[in-house]
Amino acid sequence: MAGWSAMAGTHEFVVPDETHARELTQALAAYGFPVVKARPSDGDGWRVTVLDEGPYPVDALGHRQIEAVARAAARIARQHSGYARGGTRCDVSQLTVLRGPDAPYVSTNPGARPPIPTITVVAPPAPAPLALTPDEAQARPVDLPGLDDIPWAELEHAHGSAEDVPELLHTLATSPADDWDEILDELFGDDLLHQGTCYSATAPALPFLTHMIVSGTLPARQRLDLCVWLLLASGRWAGSLLADADAALVQGRRPEPAGWTEEVHRTVGEQLPALLTRWEAEPSAVRYVLACLAGLHPHHGRRFGAQVDAMVREFRGTGPGAYLLLADALVDGRDDQAFALATDITAWEDGLDPGWLDAAGVTVAVKAGHVLAEGALRALNVE
Repeated sequence: MAGWSAMAGTHEFVVPDETHARELTQALAAYGFPVVKARPSDGDGWRVTVLDEGPYPVDALGHRQIEAVARAAARIARQHSGYARGGTRCDVSQLTVLRGPDAPYVSTNPGARPPIPTITVVAPPAPAPLALTPDEAQARPVDLPGLDDIPWAELEHAHGSAEDVPELLHTLATSPADDWDEILDELFGDDLLHQGTCYSATAPALPFLTHMIVSGTLPARQRLDLCVWLLLASGRWAGSLLADADAALVQGRRPEPAGWTEEVHRTVGEQLPALLTRWEAEPSAVRYVLACLAGLHPHHGRRFGAQVDAMVREFRGTGPGAYLLLADALVDGRDDQAFALATDITAWEDGLDPGWLDAAGVTVAVKAGHVLAEGALRALNVE
């Protein structure tokens, strides 16, 4: 966004057929959007594209305003059997490009602008450093029993066969610190969790991360990295449910998780008891991520509720403390409080969509847990 003078964008919606597309273009133009277009979408009904000329300021307030307008448009789309499918954000100088080619249906309202909801920008709580010391790890290679017993060649990741996964895991367990980040990014960023997508090889790989963490042979920085990937992996289940919530509502069904995300979430939960045995030995940065994992898996994390509660008191009034408080509420099953805490967090944490908390067909705990999974790492300020 460097160099942007002001922000504009588009909002995209999918409707089942031509009749709904025509009606929705008219409704959105009447709401105040200057140009709304509809065209057939291959295998996906009709796509309605809304031009939102703004201008919005290029700051946190501007992003919250355009996202609030997008949510208002989504509510109109739901009245016409439509659901949101993304959009774009750009400098206002790109408006000509955003208008794009003509479409079968075009509704215009020149000079109009949709109502801008009043947004109150809330100051975030103070940051707080999380320590990686003390650390008593004894650096030595980690054995990974059972690694070769898994039929990796029959599984897949983002780039095809997962037959290279055991070598990457073995290399990760034995690699010097200089190669650690590169190998870990290849294994998860490129292959097993590419762009947040789970694959058939993702869940089988996760227990080996746990084995590396609990072995006590990796330094705290590396244990933290592995815990972070477990948190990211576990959070994809709730994220995919929320992503499907709008479509499920208009199609009269329950939200469905994306492929393999449920298995990945369950697998991380199964690792949690072993991970939590490390609680007393871990520095605060690692315990922070473990507490967040406990919040996502309260069935397994509940017996460590007292430890999470103690960490809440330690970091009360800070950014990490806000997420720890949310994790603590989820661990204890206080879902209404968790929802309220998640609502508060979305008011000050940029990049977290308040619309997640409005999703239909998804439990309160899942919504609040998604805020935890998506936001907690933003507060992970390691010293």
